Amino acid sequence: MRILLGPENPAGVASALRDGLRALGHDAELVVIRPHPFVLPHDRVAAGYAARFREGALAPLRHDVLHWQFGTSLLEHADAAWAHVAGRPLQLMHYWGDDVRTLRMAQRLGSPRAAALGLQAHERSDRIVLMRLRLASRLCRAALVSDLELAQYAAPWFARIYLVATPLAPPEPGPPPPPLSGGGPVVFHAPSDARTKGTAAILPLLERLGAEGVLRARMLSGVPRTQVLAEIARADVIVDQLHSDTPGVFALEAMALGKPVLVQFRRDLLAGPMREAPLVAVTADTLERELRALCADAQRRAELGREGRDYVERVHDARRVAAAVEQVYAHAARAAAGHYIATAAGVAPLADHVGSAQR
Repeated sequence: MRILLGPENPAGVASALRDGLRALGHDAELVVIRPHPFVLPHDRVAAGYAARFREGALAPLRHDVLHWQFGTSLLEHADAAWAHVAGRPLQLMHYWGDDVRTLRMAQRLGSPRAAALGLQAHERSDRIVLMRLRLASRLCRAALVSDLELAQYAAPWFARIYLVATPLAPPEPGPPPPPLSGGGPVVFHAPSDARTKGTAAILPLLERLGAEGVLRARMLSGVPRTQVLAEIARADVIVDQLHSDTPGVFALEAMALGKPVLVQFRRDLLAGPMREAPLVAVTADTLERELRALCADAQRRAELGREGRDYVERVHDARRVAAAVEQVYAHAARAAAGHYIATAAGVAPLADHVGSAQR
C-alpha cells in the first residue's frame, strides 16, 4: 500500500511506524509541516503554505491511506475534506496525547492530568482541540489511540476507535556522559515540560535523597534525544512523571534500555498486552517510599530491567505495531461502529468498557 503519515512526528512515533510499515513492504512516507527539534527522520518538510497546499492536494491521488497524526492534517483538514469528497483514500486520525485531551473533559473524568492541563496555555488550546476533533470525526473513518485514557476523549466523537500499541524504534544512545561522583544508584528524570510532568515535586525529592546519600540525582531537559538516551543508559532508576494516567514514549525508551521506571499511571486504563507493562506505579505521596525501596534493592532493579526490555520487544517493536496497523487498515474500511483492539494477530472487539466525558 501507499501510505502517507503526517503532519507531525510526536516523540518519533510516526517515523517509527513508517519504518515498521516499510519493513513489511509498504510504500510509506512521513511528511511534516515542521521538523521536530530533536527527532529528525522525516521524508519531507512541507514548510510554508504553498508546500503544504501542494502536498495536501496531491496526497489523495498518490496514496491508498492517509494516516494523519496528532489531530490534524497538512492543510488543517482542507485536504482531508478534499479526500472525503473524492471518496478515496482511507483516512484515519491517530491521537497521541494533548492533541485529544481537553481540560473540561479531564476534570469530568477526574484525571490527574487536569492539574497540568489547567495551565492557561492549555485552557486556550481546548478550542483548537475541539474544532479539530469535530472536523476529523466527520472526515476520517476511525481514530487510533494507545490506551483507554485517550479512548475516553475520542469516544464522544468517533464511531470507530482502535487501540494500538505505541511503536518504538530501537533507542540509540549517544556517547556515554562523564561519570557521576558519589555513591548510590543513579536516578534520572528528563521532563519534556517541567511544568506538566510533576518536576516541581520530583526534583526537590531527588535533591534531598541525594544529600542523604540514598542516590545520585541527574536531570536534563531540552537536549537532543541521543543525549537523553545516553543518560538513561547509564542510570539505575528512571523517574518519569506525575499527573499522568498512562505512560508515554519516555517510559518505553527507558524500559527498552533495561531500566526500571517509576511513573504515575492507572493499569486499568491500559488494555490487552499493554496492561502487562512492568512499571512501578507511584503518586506524589508514594514516590519517596517506592524510590527508596528500589534504590535499596539491586536485584529488583535488575529484574524490572529485564522484564521491561522483554515487554517492549514483545509489544512495542515498530514492526509488530505496523502489523497491527495493517490489520486496522483492512478492518476499518468495512467495520461497524465500535471500539476495537488491534494486534498483529488481528482485530477484536475491545472487552474493556470505554467511558467518556460529554462533548
